Amino acid sequence: MKQENLGKLKIIFFGLGSIGKKHAKIIQDNYNYDLYAYRTGKGQEKNNLNIKEFKSLEDAFSISPDIAFITNPTYLHIETALECTKRNINLFIEKPLSHSLEKINELEKEIKKRKLFAYVAYNLRFHPVIKNLKEMISKDTKPIYFRVICSSNLPDWRPEQDYSKSYSTKKELGGGVILDLSHEFDYIRWLFGEIKNIQGAYGKISNLNINSEDFAEAQITCNSKITGNLHLDYFNPNTQRKIMIYYNDKYVEGDLIENTIKIIKKDGEEIIRHKCKKNETYIKQLEYFFEQYNKKEYNIMNNFSEALKTFKKIMNFKNECKWI
Repeated sequence: MKQENLGKLKIIFFGLGSIGKKHAKIIQDNYNYDLYAYRTGKGQEKNNLNIKEFKSLEDAFSISPDIAFITNPTYLHIETALECTKRNINLFIEKPLSHSLEKINELEKEIKKRKLFAYVAYNLRFHPVIKNLKEMISKDTKPIYFRVICSSNLPDWRPEQDYSKSYSTKKELGGGVILDLSHEFDYIRWLFGEIKNIQGAYGKISNLNINSEDFAEAQITCNSKITGNLHLDYFNPNTQRKIMIYYNDKYVEGDLIENTIKIIKKDGEEIIRHKCKKNETYIKQLEYFFEQYNKKEYNIMNNFSEALKTFKKIMNFKNECKWI
């Protein structure tokens, strides 16, 4: 059943690839909003959602959209978002923010000057395991160390497509594990505090047909004085996505694949099992986004300025640390 809304918003999608279609379908199924899309015709995905398309920016902006969903390739995010801010259009920007720092401060100034609602989408914040870990950390004694791993095989992501043609394989488009898997940097900051410093190395070591980095090893220090390690890769057939948290008196392990939290103490072990239905994190994210938007609560979680702090740390790591 579609939710009642405070007003019938006009939403335009810039890019209607797999992630754009995912968001658009959820909105169609749950909200009474008008959806449009600006498409250049270069994308591979077909528009099977009956969303009205515009082929020129002039036509796209002529409808005076309320919100723009920036779901086009990463390297186009900032350029597209700037065009929208000039017209006072609010923003939902799919992660990562961009592939570089170019014009990103200009975009932040425009958002602040025009008092626009701008959100950066990291849907894993809405994963039940991560939400539960957040609650535990906020109530518990301080962790002393963490280790996070996100490890999978890139060709298995979309078996029906040639992986070598995806943006993930092209560093000039924003591909590579550092930006492609930046969820991990985001929820590390959310769980353990603002990131102070990232050191480490990254590069390409597998035989994958890509020119982007296929692994990264990062040592991360947070302002909370908690430190830890992050491992990312594109070449592991044994998919893993885990958050390991070490305390003086116990060990906690969140598994985002199995949807479990394991707690090990001297006196025994406990396993907490969560359910996470398909698209649940995306649905919860959009619920939060539209609820905050309709309340005009612009100081939302992961607003542009907040997300930009982490993005700058990520880019400093990418620009300053060693390529192997």
